[in-house]
Parts: sequence; structure tokens; C-alpha cells
Amino acid sequence: MTCLGCLSFAAAKPAAANPSSTSSSSKPVVGGPRSSSLSVALFSLSSSLGLTLRLDRAPKCCFSFGFRRRASPNLETLKIMISSAPASGKGTQCKLIKDKYGLVHIAAGDLLQAEVAAGTENGKQAKYYMEKGMLVLDEIVVNMVKERLLQLDAEENGWLLDGYPRSLSQAVALENLGIHPELFILLDVDEDILVERVVGRRLDPVTGKIYHLKYSPPEIEEIAARLTQRFDDTEEKVKLRLQTHHQNVEAVLGVYENITVKINGNAPKGEVFSEIDVALSEVLDKKSKESSSSMTFFSSVS
Repeated sequence: MTCLGCLSFAAAKPAAANPSSTSSSSKPVVGGPRSSSLSVALFSLSSSLGLTLRLDRAPKCCFSFGFRRRASPNLETLKIMISSAPASGKGTQCKLIKDKYGLVHIAAGDLLQAEVAAGTENGKQAKYYMEKGMLVLDEIVVNMVKERLLQLDAEENGWLLDGYPRSLSQAVALENLGIHPELFILLDVDEDILVERVVGRRLDPVTGKIYHLKYSPPEIEEIAARLTQRFDDTEEKVKLRLQTHHQNVEAVLGVYENITVKINGNAPKGEVFSEIDVALSEVLDKKSKESSSSMTFFSSVS
């Protein structure tokens, strides 16, 4: 704890208090006659470094301060978004990322269904629109995502936001809430390959398993005979979905262009993950260097 003395902070009209007691505040008391620009600089610096500045009223003086790191167990946590067109293999890559880095995997669609099933306030609002066959308002889904990202497991382990945001308005809403990823992963797959993957997909209505007529055919004829195809897994409808996806993702990339990495999704899944792994490792290395630099700074001024 370092005393800033009367040069740094002074309340215009300090409330009467027991001189022997101390209190804490999460915001600086600035604007008094002896307020210093140092206070503002310290708060700005602490925020950018992921630290929280703690102020304590010193007896018959003004304030002392200290830094504490926000709730985060280590530097191995990441905040990642991943996006792709349908049938790009995103689900496979999400599992590989989760298994290696321990991130909390959050898919907006699954989250929406869970909230509705649990009967939460957000879920009730979403159900109202779903039962009327209407799209759930962005505001509702964004609020669900925000609340999920603020839960303890996501804060401690980091998160992987899967397939969201899907539009510019959703991306801007998240930014306005202070939700910003450290990396935006875009799986880039040729359209011809995507069409082939989608058109060849089949569902086993008994087991729920997904097959592909070319890449993952059913094991026996009995299974093959009962396979079904989604009504929208036709070439014509797939191309329409891809057109919509490309329009939306271009708008979203405008928000995250400085932190976007495009991954060649045409490659085998092992090679795709190797590219992703390199990108994630670079983010962790950068965070580690920035942390070391900031700790050196604080050691020199303490």
C-alpha cells in the first residue's frame, strides 16, 4: 500500500467518519480542489492491465492505494470467438480447443434452449417469441450471453463463444457491454466443399447419429435404409444459407478485423487444429509478456 498524500485525492466535502476506521471504494474520489491527474492516470493504467485499483481512506489524511488483479486464476485463460459457415467442422474444432485449453464452450443456440427449459426470465421472454414463430430479439440473446460469460467458471477458465455474434448488431451490442474477445477465429472453407458436405449429410432417427454418404457412411444396410435428410440440406437451400452467412460474417469482421485469424478449413481436422493451436499460443505468449512488463513497472514504483 502506497500513500499518495494530499496531492492525489481530495473529496470536496468528506463525510464525517471515525478516524480509526477505514473504508474501501471501487472508484476514485476526484474533482475536489486538490485532485490530481495522477489519479486518473492510475485508474486508466490499472484498467488496461486487467487490474483493479483499491483506494483506502487514510486516518486524517486523504487516500492510499493498492492494486489487485481481477478474478482470474492465471494467465492461461482466453476469451475466444469462433465462426464458420454451416458444415465447416466448427463443432469438431470447438471440442479440440476445449479439451486442450479448458475453456468454457458457449453456443448461443444451446444457451437459448437451456434458458427456455430452465424458465429463467430471459428464457420466458425468448419462449414468447419462439412460440409465435418469430426471431428472438437480439437484446434477449445478448443478455443471455453476457450473463453466461460473467459466471464464475467462464471468468476463471476463459470462454469459447461458438457461432456468435452472427450479425453486426449483435457484435456491436456485445462491444457496448464490454465483451471483447482476444481472438476471433474464422474457419474458411471453399463453397463447393461446404455444399458437398451438407448435401451428403444424413441423420439416423433412432440413434441421432449424423452420417455422410461419402465421408462417413453407415456401418450396415439396416442403418442406411432408415437414414433421413434435413429438408433444407439441398444444394439450392445450402447456397442461399451460405450467401446469408457470407454477408453477415463480413459485417462482423468489421468489428473484429484487428484480432481475426482466418484458418484454412479445407485441410484435415488435425491440420486445422494445428493452425488454431498456433494462433491461441501466440495470444497466450503475448499476454505473458505484457504481464511480465506490467509487473516490472509496479515493482519499480512500489
